[in-house]
Amino acid sequence: MPILTHGSDLKLAPMIRPIVRQAGGAIRDALKALGEAGFTSVQLDAALPGIRPRDLDRRARHDLVAMLGRSSMTIAGIDLFIPRRHFIQGEHLDRAISAMLAAAELAADLGKVPLSVALPVKSLTDDTRKTLVEAADGRGIRLAVHAEDQLEELLAWVQAVDVWSLGAAIDPAALLSRGTDPAATVHRIGKRLAVARVDDLAMTSSEPGVENDDPDAKGAGVRSYLGEGDLDLDGYRVAVDLAPGRTGPVVLDLRGIENPMAGAVAARAAWEHAAFSA
Repeated sequence: MPILTHGSDLKLAPMIRPIVRQAGGAIRDALKALGEAGFTSVQLDAALPGIRPRDLDRRARHDLVAMLGRSSMTIAGIDLFIPRRHFIQGEHLDRAISAMLAAAELAADLGKVPLSVALPVKSLTDDTRKTLVEAADGRGIRLAVHAEDQLEELLAWVQAVDVWSLGAAIDPAALLSRGTDPAATVHRIGKRLAVARVDDLAMTSSEPGVENDDPDAKGAGVRSYLGEGDLDLDGYRVAVDLAPGRTGPVVLDLRGIENPMAGAVAARAAWEHAAFSA
């Protein structure tokens, strides 16, 4: 029996970086593979060669959008995952801010898509927070902040600023590694959720994971194919669908998956199956 859902955009948009690596570094080949597998949206990476802002002038950005269009693909959003400590360390701060500003400009040029970043919210100065929000707001994009280990501080910041351009982003695997229920977290965040990711984690111990500054690091579990870990996929899908402020599609996070293309195909099947109840 079908689950009655809110009707939001629940298409999966795979992260392009793992697919590009599997395709030998060819972005065009990665997009072709995703299109042939039935995907119609993709999550770009502002740190990936060929997509980095400094690699793309205005014409190249137009050509990228056109290439995606020829593949019947749309851009769900852009990731900028650089070490969080760079946003608080003096010798790295200017470079991190510059990278974020350039990525925000790219996100605006590619269709005003959301920009997902991981930030050390507790340690950000007021000036840095202001700069980041103004960069997003001034370009008409949404800044989707990952801070799964600092949710209280993130929500306090988002609520205090209270603008569309600043919102929370959720990575289920990061929450699971800390013993936190992703579906319950989405329900709690509600309209403050800007971008939702989906991935899975098979726990390897009963202890929650520790905070780690590396976005690719694993906590107390191993990333697994969607539906084969500890994520309540049905509950999470419903929660994401009901989140009123979320910008779709749902980003399919493929970090840590040995065969990302196979993982993407399996995830699509599991995600579609989660749309139905027994």
